[in-house]
Amino acid sequence: MTRRRLALVGAVLLVAACVERLTAPGQCPDFCPSGQITIVDTLLTSSIGPDSSFRGYVLAYESPLMLGAHVPGATDTLDSRPIFRVNGVGGRFILSATDTGAILGADSARLQLYVVRRDTAMRNLRLQLYRLPIGIDTGTTFGSVAGPFTDSLVRTVNIDTLLARPGGKDAVTGDSIVVDTTNHRLVLSLKLDTAAARYVVTDSGTVAYGIRLAADNFASIALGKGAVGPVLQWYLRVDSLGTTVPRRPSILSAPFASFVFAPSPAPLDSTLAVGGVPSAHSLLRVAFPKFIRDSSQIIRATLSLVPAVAARGAPADSFAIEARTVFADFGGKSPIDPRLGNTTVIHPGSTDTVKIEVTNLLQLWAADSTHPTTLVLRPQAEAQFLGEIRFYPSVAAAVRPTLQVTFVRRFPFGVP
Repeated sequence: MTRRRLALVGAVLLVAACVERLTAPGQCPDFCPSGQITIVDTLLTSSIGPDSSFRGYVLAYESPLMLGAHVPGATDTLDSRPIFRVNGVGGRFILSATDTGAILGADSARLQLYVVRRDTAMRNLRLQLYRLPIGIDTGTTFGSVAGPFTDSLVRTVNIDTLLARPGGKDAVTGDSIVVDTTNHRLVLSLKLDTAAARYVVTDSGTVAYGIRLAADNFASIALGKGAVGPVLQWYLRVDSLGTTVPRRPSILSAPFASFVFAPSPAPLDSTLAVGGVPSAHSLLRVAFPKFIRDSSQIIRATLSLVPAVAARGAPADSFAIEARTVFADFGGKSPIDPRLGNTTVIHPGSTDTVKIEVTNLLQLWAADSTHPTTLVLRPQAEAQFLGEIRFYPSVAAAVRPTLQVTFVRRFPFGVP
């Protein structure tokens, strides 16, 4: 009887021990973490340096666009002019598989241009077409074609007036314009008479033109090139067995298209230049602290840069710059790592501090201790904007580049 009572009491005690106490406070075992999450926000004011700038990555003729601008200034005027050359078909025209005829000249021509970027705030935007020497090439400068841009005007078209006409057509001049809403560009077609379009057989029919902009306030556009570049359609007169065959069409693209501008970009100095034409990059070498790399998790990092001068460029042509890292640090020839990075927009005329998020770059450095801790600042669209910005370098102690890093210290787990 005593044994049975003892067994019953033991069973009751065992059941009572297994009952969950919903109202009782939680109890942490001895092996649970004893610390708490710590977030640290630190400003690295002397970790960047040395730094340097390099220019010449993308030249004007290598740009996918022809930039045009006219921005009057108090001391100087930003003036950019597209130039292009269209090679002719030679002295003879193919009439059939077995017959060719001598080209006698051209009755007229039609020039097609693609305006891929423009500011709708411009008023009375005018494109002035000039005849240039056919020898223009990659070495042509603003000064070398200053004369033809003064005395060789062949046509002027007002874009706003043409857009306001029914159907975008001028019945008098034969010009037309189409708004491509899908690609957000204008397709401009100009009719050129024999005075504006001279087919000179001794030059194989090669012609060259330049475009100068004018507007009521400022002018800034970008013309396409290559697949959306200048196209010239000749209407030729051809001698076929002693008989003149008129209006033989011949459509030709421009094998050379570029732009010239003034003033030229200022020479590189101790500041950190980004953008412009030819495009400039800046390298910032970062001494990545071990206490962040080895014992923390980075949750945010921001690079702050102070402009040394106001950003240059046409007022409406804001441009983006990006921060990236490199696979190896070879100075100006460092191969850029395209996997990670971030961008920010620069507004011409602004002197505000520029901030770029570089969290993913520092997280990469923390995860891979062999990766170079070098930042590259470059324009997102190389040589597609005239805008350029220059920042104070690391040697300028009061306004040097800084990194603000927010990280979490490693959690201090206990021992079981």
